Amino acid sequence: MLAFAMLGYGHAQAQAACHGPQPLEHAVREHPSAKNWAALGGWFGEQQMFACAVEPFKAALRLDPNSADLHYLLGLTLHTSGNSKGAIPELQRSIELDPTRLKPRLLLGVAMNQLGRLGEAEEAWEAALRVDPNSVDALDWLAKARISDGQFVSAIDLLTNAPRDNELTLDLALAYSQARLFDKAAGTLQAALEKAPGDLQLTAALATVLVQSHRIEDATNLVKRALDVHPHDAATGLLYLRLLVLQGNGALARPLAQQLLTAHPKSFDALYLSGILEGDAQEYSAAAEHLEAAAAIDPNHYDVRYHLGVALFHLQQNVEAIEDLKKAVALDPDQADAHFQLAQVLRATGQTAGAQEQLRIYQERKQATNKLAISQTKAGQAALALDSGNAVQAVALYREAIEAQPQDAVLEYDLALALDRAANPSAEGLAQERSALEKAIELKPGFAAAENQLGFVLARAGETEAAEKHFRSALTTAPRFAEAANSLGTLLGQEGRDTEAEVHFRSAVSANPRYVRAWVNLAATLASESHFAEAREAVASALKVDPNDQDALRLRQMLASAQSAGTAAATSGAVAHPSSRQVPR
Repeated sequence: MLAFAMLGYGHAQAQAACHGPQPLEHAVREHPSAKNWAALGGWFGEQQMFACAVEPFKAALRLDPNSADLHYLLGLTLHTSGNSKGAIPELQRSIELDPTRLKPRLLLGVAMNQLGRLGEAEEAWEAALRVDPNSVDALDWLAKARISDGQFVSAIDLLTNAPRDNELTLDLALAYSQARLFDKAAGTLQAALEKAPGDLQLTAALATVLVQSHRIEDATNLVKRALDVHPHDAATGLLYLRLLVLQGNGALARPLAQQLLTAHPKSFDALYLSGILEGDAQEYSAAAEHLEAAAAIDPNHYDVRYHLGVALFHLQQNVEAIEDLKKAVALDPDQADAHFQLAQVLRATGQTAGAQEQLRIYQERKQATNKLAISQTKAGQAALALDSGNAVQAVALYREAIEAQPQDAVLEYDLALALDRAANPSAEGLAQERSALEKAIELKPGFAAAENQLGFVLARAGETEAAEKHFRSALTTAPRFAEAANSLGTLLGQEGRDTEAEVHFRSAVSANPRYVRAWVNLAATLASESHFAEAREAVASALKVDPNDQDALRLRQMLASAQSAGTAAATSGAVAHPSSRQVPR
């Protein structure tokens, strides 16, 4: 028992609460080695008795303080038992002892994130990607952190060439959607579904994006195909029901609603969708009953409040109807229908001035909604045209979309990209692309993707000073935007400003350790500065991501030749200086 007492594991309360298997207890009593203590801690961990695992791992570390594995296991145990703050120094020590380990870096990011230290969490996951550029966990957590922080362009930058994985595909589609690049979100999900037909997560995500793009019929057909394959999946059934209700297809929706409500009587979706269908069928008592049940589950749902208000109005419960319709208006002031229905109830109760004001708002909102629908439909058609290789048609359709929605920065940006892809662009076309990007930035100051694209256009036109300004503006808004950092680094390298270029290439590979082009550019810059060892490390990092990248392979060979020659002079004309490269797309 002496060993237990000396190692802080032997007080009566701990013994009573934490009993391991007799062989392990005997082993640490008779032979209190780091290995035996770790085995006991591991057993507690397997049993999910994490608090009990802490002291055995601490005991093991007192005997073997330089074990990276033991520091990681103690950090994991502390984090899992709710002590993320205590876990951090253990994980950091594990990384110090063995910088090549991936798991401590991943968990360090999770612990930092849980404590609200978001910037440090992202740095930990970025470091994990430098160890393993294909780590799906690191990519997923880093992308989700950037999306939640509003860094959509940085998340897109990170995931565009990520390994194939459903979760990463969903992350990328979400980043595109949050950035209102719905066509790119749809394209990402459609490509993934072609490789995994019938996948329900991808199907649901694509259906959502299609609805956002006013392609409701396409969304309905997509989900119907998935439901045919998975007829008993409740989530897919409810999604199909929502789409049928959105289309106004009561004939198909009502029997499905009855079936789903019977099977899932407490389902929010089944309740509120049944209520909508009953209201459409003028079955207002049943509608109110189901909608009130739905409101009890989610009191802040626009559709529930709106349709409940309509049902109560028809049941002549005007006071309650006004209350629910006012809640609907507060939840989503841009929806025209709630203003119209509120006007009807106010008029019925003699509140003429209020009714007239709601009708005025209704007319404004209705007109805006119609224009938005036209714009999004045209933008969706433009995206399809661009995907099929018809950039000229896409340009025309984006112009129609902008005509309906002239103050939309994303549409101007999409137009610019379509102009950029038009075959053999003329000087006039380049001027139009520039104009569209300038308009996008005017409408949405800090639009990092547009700033970066405009920088590229200006660099191509030889206006390097203006191009540098826009690359820097992109990075001011989105400091982890690797493409913009690489673009700026390349531009600076072309001007012979290698020291500054190196800083931005390092920033690019830090933000996105999978960015092969930035690694190659960094390697070339380091070589031009005669930092050959570091240049070889950068090339190795590029090839870790893409072993077949031709630029990286050529540069590795050149650097090997330079190493064999043993002098910096041997690299003259062999290693490409950044000034020989173009600003990348």
